[in-house]
Amino acid sequence: MSIWTWLKSPGNHRGQLLDLLVFAANLLVLGPFTNLLKRLGAGFTANENLATQKLSLIVLVAFIAYTAGAIFKRAPLHERIGSLPNPGYSGCLYVAWVSLHLSLCILGASFIAAAFGSASRGFAVVAVILLSTLPTIFVTRVVFRPKKLRQIAAWRRKWPMELLADALIVAAVILLTIMWNIWFSQLFFVDWPGHTFGDKLFGAALAAGAFALFYVTPRFIFLIEDFNRWQTWATIGLTLAPLVVRILFGDAPAT
Repeated sequence: MSIWTWLKSPGNHRGQLLDLLVFAANLLVLGPFTNLLKRLGAGFTANENLATQKLSLIVLVAFIAYTAGAIFKRAPLHERIGSLPNPGYSGCLYVAWVSLHLSLCILGASFIAAAFGSASRGFAVVAVILLSTLPTIFVTRVVFRPKKLRQIAAWRRKWPMELLADALIVAAVILLTIMWNIWFSQLFFVDWPGHTFGDKLFGAALAAGAFALFYVTPRFIFLIEDFNRWQTWATIGLTLAPLVVRILFGDAPAT
């Protein structure tokens, strides 16, 4: 099968490719970029306005890339696969996902708005509302087949548009997972005196659960078409491996 045929096929395992890329990013930790984020994070902690604003702009770019990817993906996705799998319990899972996705977006939007504290309060309120709701709204729309799909311009329904959408989404998700590993994963490392391997195992279990929720939420845009494949859950599990290994056998990161 050629790469072009694979890109246009209904079951091309795009989500699993994302998982492998996230696994590689977490394993290699993308040195120079990670160092930049660490420096900006230290500046944010020290209340340095310039570092805080630079960091918030990076988060904003991730928001924009993810939202644009969701907008571009809808038409070519439904053109390619026809209809999405729809289990009987999908309604409950969908409501739970929307709640979690909106919560994470509110967290990110609040950070971006807080970074520009010198701006007016009205700007902060508008920023939080828009950045909280727009990603969730556009990702939610991806699930539903456009009523006038055939009337959408042909170029917007072709595989190159979906490839662009996937590239934007993948870039945003990798960026967000790297940030999670830098700033949040250290909460689960065990470094107090007299700790046991059981303590590390408990910390690794908590970290795996937290990371899974954080990662599956933006990955939902791929999960809607591949949740019923066992390979999907295997590769999602693989994304947890670098973090779990570091907690069990590594040292706690310096703070």
